[in-house]
Formats: sequence, C-alpha cells, structure tokens
Amino acid sequence: MKVLHILYQSLPQISGSSIRSRDILMSQKEIGLNPIAVTSPFQSGTNNEEIIDGIRYLRTSINGSETISDEQKSLLTRIFRFFKILSFYQNLKQIVNAEKPDVLHAHAMFVCGLPAILIGKKYNIPVVYEVRSLWMLKKKGKKGWMDLLTEKILFGIELYVMRKAALVVAINHYLKNELIIQKIDEAKIAVIQNAVNTTLIDTLKQKTRNHCLSEPKLKFGYIGTLTPHEGVDFLIEVFANLNKEICNAELYIFGKGVEEPKIRAMSEKFENVTFKGSLEPENIHKAFELINIIVNPRYKNKLTDSVTPLKPLEAMAYEKIVIGSDVEGIKELITDKFNGLLFEAGNPSDLLNVMKYALKIESETRRHLLKNALQYVYDEKSWLKNATKYQLIYTELLMNKNAN
Repeated sequence: MKVLHILYQSLPQISGSSIRSRDILMSQKEIGLNPIAVTSPFQSGTNNEEIIDGIRYLRTSINGSETISDEQKSLLTRIFRFFKILSFYQNLKQIVNAEKPDVLHAHAMFVCGLPAILIGKKYNIPVVYEVRSLWMLKKKGKKGWMDLLTEKILFGIELYVMRKAALVVAINHYLKNELIIQKIDEAKIAVIQNAVNTTLIDTLKQKTRNHCLSEPKLKFGYIGTLTPHEGVDFLIEVFANLNKEICNAELYIFGKGVEEPKIRAMSEKFENVTFKGSLEPENIHKAFELINIIVNPRYKNKLTDSVTPLKPLEAMAYEKIVIGSDVEGIKELITDKFNGLLFEAGNPSDLLNVMKYALKIESETRRHLLKNALQYVYDEKSWLKNATKYQLIYTELLMNKNAN
C-alpha cells in the first residue's frame, strides 16, 4: 500500500512536528507500508528528491529562502504565502500522477490539506487529514481586531478541510473533543496519540553510558523547542530558587526557537544554568546522557491543552525521571507518581516542591517509577503500535472506496 504523506514541515528542519512525521514514516515502512513524503513550498530542500532515514522526500521548493518558524508574520506575508497553495496544488498533482498513491495523508496545516482534498476528489483517492494542534489560536496576550479576524478565517479553513476529509486524525482526546464541539463528525475522528520511535531509541541508547538512573543525581534539564508556551523561562526562575537551597544542583537547556535569546540571557544570569543549544536527532542521546531529571514546564492554555508533547515519552524511553505541568496534553502521558511527576502549571512553589521530591525519593521508589515509565512507552506509546493503527485506517478507507 503506497501512502503519500503531504507535510508542511519536515526534516532536516527540527521541530516536534517534523520528528512526529519522521517517526510515522519510518514505523509505517517498518511494518511493510510504502510511505513517501512530499513537502510544502515552505520547506526547502537541496534536491528534488532526498532520502532521509530510508524514506523518499519529494520537494516542491529547492534552496528557497523561506523557513518555517513561530515568528509572527505580517499580513502581506501571510497573503503571499496563502497564494502559494495554487502552485503547490499543481506540483502535488504532478506527483500524484507519477506516484499513483493509494491514500493521501495530509498533515496540518491547511496549506497541505486543501490541495489534498481537491486532488483526492479529482482522482478518487481517500484523504486523511491529521490535526496536531489548534495552531491558529496560539497567539498570547491581548488581541486586536486583525488578530481575531485572522484566527477566525484560519480556523474556518481548517474546519472546512476536516469536514471534506474522509477521516481526521487528532493527536489526543482533548483535541478530538474540541473538534466535536466545532461540529466535526465524531465518527470520522480517530485519535492516534504521540509516541516514540523505540527502534531508533534502542539503537541510540547503545551509545549512552549509564542511562539507567540508579542513584539520585542533581542534574535537571529541558530538551525541546524554545517557544513562549513551553515555560522554559519559568523553569529557570524556579530552579534559581532551588539552587539557593541545594547549591550543587544543575540545569541544562537544549533547544532553539524564538525564545532562544531570552533563554540564553537568563542562563548567563543564574548560577548552575547552562544553555547547550540544539542537537541533531542522531545526537539526542548525548543530552539524555547528561541529564537525569527532565522537566516539561508548559504554561496552561488552549494550545498546550490540545497538543501532546513528544519529549516526555522520549525521556521515559531513555529511563529518566519526567516532571511535567498538569496541562491536558501532558496529563495524557503522565500519571503522577506512577510513570512521572506532575505539578500545577504556572505554580512556582509547586514545581519547586516536586523538583525537591524528585531529588529525595528513595532508590526503590525511583526504580519503580522508571520501570513503569519504560513499560508504558513500549506497551502503549511505540510508533510501531501506531503504525498498525494507521494501516487499519487506510485499509478501511480503501474498502469503503471499492464498495462504493
């Protein structure tokens, strides 16, 4: 079965979205599907076709100057980018004619979804649309009339794509419920939650030394994108208070993003806080080798409630204690004191207490925590498990198509 994945963002650009896409494609290939990726005009490549991790990536933009980021775009830029959908549609149509896929699997945003819907209808190919967040609602603070109008328009286009798709994939149940509220048919929404590439992690873990946390260490860390909603600034401020009581504790920050200048400056300001920058995916084991307790301090808002992060699961697979805020996206992964530790989002005293607790728990309790987390990942959060779910979805769509 050939599945054409239509991606807004992909490797080699590193983000939670591109890593999820990588793992979907790799796991689908591992169970015998034939996944191919085509990327949007906003994801530049060096060649028309690239092979990454054994997967073919077909590019519709070569050596372009645009990059995908969380930085706010001007209205003129947004309009210009919107009209690139027309050229993307033509490129995608040529690729579909050449590759003849059985299924089109478009991944948010609508830049990928709209052309997929039109081409799917033209060639009678089932379209799956994968929704990963309510991304258009992520702007924080006071919003002017232009922001509100833009949100309404973008949300309307996203909902249109969802209604026209044969099936919608949501990454968690909170997001599914939000889509049902927006009158997306519940029967056509499947939930496939975030997971980890256990095959890849097993390989990388062979390169790490002492990956099991047998004794408490005083090394906290954050690994991920540096955006405002992640709360890394909040984590540093809380750690500074912890450091007044436990002077040999350390905090390491790995990542890049729009908050990087701010986080770098804060790291230089406080003792025992080290900014390490970003790592390529094949070197991520080096970060986990350095850190013993991973903290995901996300602030609570509609975006963090609807998005399930990957990094807590990765940390569990690397056998690290995970501390996370109690936003809905993280609560779907962590059961407090079973496979990780939770604190009240945005509450500095609660995070401080949980960090102290993580340092003081007894060895036997720690071993159970790590064992439960590792078992949870392999039993429920492996991409190989998810790949079989996708395969069932595709098979059912093709059966319905043939029946009609």
